[in-house]
Amino acid sequence: MRLVAAFRGAAECRRESGAVQWRLRGIDRAGDHALEVLLCGAPELRLPARLPSAELYAAGEAAAPEWELRSDGRVLPLAVRSVQVHRGVGDAFARALPPAPVPWRVRAGWVLLLNALRLPGMARLLRRWRGGATDGAGGAQ
Repeated sequence: MRLVAAFRGAAECRRESGAVQWRLRGIDRAGDHALEVLLCGAPELRLPARLPSAELYAAGEAAAPEWELRSDGRVLPLAVRSVQVHRGVGDAFARALPPAPVPWRVRAGWVLLLNALRLPGMARLLRRWRGGATDGAGGAQ
């Protein structure tokens, strides 16, 4: 058996309509990010509203694995067509990109400019002020 997903605490189980019949949501045990498991092709499956310390296992071949959901000592074999596991990557993505330091004068300038451009006629006034009067299509008049 291969552990595919493990929830920290209780996983919320919601019955869905359409291609996805069940949605399990919670926090990934391996990290502090969101974890969501979608079960497709399981119309007869019955799950409680919450599963404490749920773990999803796969056994067999990768092309047609047998799925098993374990929670609180219970083992639920899953006869499903497919399983999708989604992990939140927002925190990891934010850590991968370094913060771009922007001086407060530049920030204040952009705030003033963008707010000024919200006023009717301000864009035309700024173009004249810069000396580049153009028509609405972007060409010279």
